[in-house]
Amino acid sequence: QAFGLTFAEPLPWEGLATWLEMLAITRGASILRMKGILNLQGEDRPVVLHGVQHVFHPPERLPEWLPFRSPLQGHHPPNPSVKTLPRLVCFLLSPLAVFSAEPPWRELFNGRDLTGWKIVGAHPKAHAAVENGEMVGHMVRGTPEHTFFCTEEKFGDFILEVDAFQTGGFNTGILFRCIDTPAAASVRLHGYQVKIDPAPTRRWTGGIFDDYGKNWLWLQTLEHDERARTAYKFNEWVRFRVEAIGRSLKVWVNGTPTAHLIHDKYTRGYVAFKIHSFAATGNPAQERNLIRFRNVRVITENPASFAQPMDLPAREADPAQKILPKP
Repeated sequence: QAFGLTFAEPLPWEGLATWLEMLAITRGASILRMKGILNLQGEDRPVVLHGVQHVFHPPERLPEWLPFRSPLQGHHPPNPSVKTLPRLVCFLLSPLAVFSAEPPWRELFNGRDLTGWKIVGAHPKAHAAVENGEMVGHMVRGTPEHTFFCTEEKFGDFILEVDAFQTGGFNTGILFRCIDTPAAASVRLHGYQVKIDPAPTRRWTGGIFDDYGKNWLWLQTLEHDERARTAYKFNEWVRFRVEAIGRSLKVWVNGTPTAHLIHDKYTRGYVAFKIHSFAATGNPAQERNLIRFRNVRVITENPASFAQPMDLPAREADPAQKILPKP
């Protein structure tokens, strides 16, 4: 069954993308195809959209609007100043692909110093510094809490990309929408964390969990997704992409989708990179394991317009996962 929608006014891209996202969440299983010729705000030419199954063709601009002819006009010449009404016909289960000539990326790390960043953690802290144009961290014995590279700026809806290089069994992750904690808490930041997994057998890098001090809760694992489990490569530079738009949280590792979570515990907060706490009795050889970050950039201006389609279905938090105590 097919149906169409016609709109009398130009459509705001952000509202359209948000609506399609919610449509995918609520009715995704029953949607087959989408086609559209749209009049979008800020565009002087029609935009053609076409999607089949999970794949969208890149949106294209037509050369010009065709004159609109009402049935009441009969054989009179059409009015060339009136644009064809924007129209969507049928719908697909995935939100729309990005339409932009140049995404408005903003660099968060200048490669020279920690301007715009702060080091967060209880004293004594782990090693966290800028070296050779990279953020470099390693664990230090006797650090009672995690240490974080943390932005001074807070983010609500955004798209983040960052490169990371993990050596050895380094336990780390990328936190987002994280919040300050009370002084009595066991760690200075709570929030969503994209795991960078040191375990070569589990390989859950790109999954999302809620890290809140002495406990943590996996929200979406990679347990049954072999494609995602093999996306991360040890001892190589790896690109992470995180899209946090409303309740929709998406993660890619090296371009491979790894998580598509629907959740709303954290709605606005910092971006942070974690250096794990380390007991005073720990193996000193582990202090040589490093985590390095570079090419940190973000889109905060209308991020829904630049969201990428993902072939992982949107899912709520995994109900089978339990709150786990930290050792």
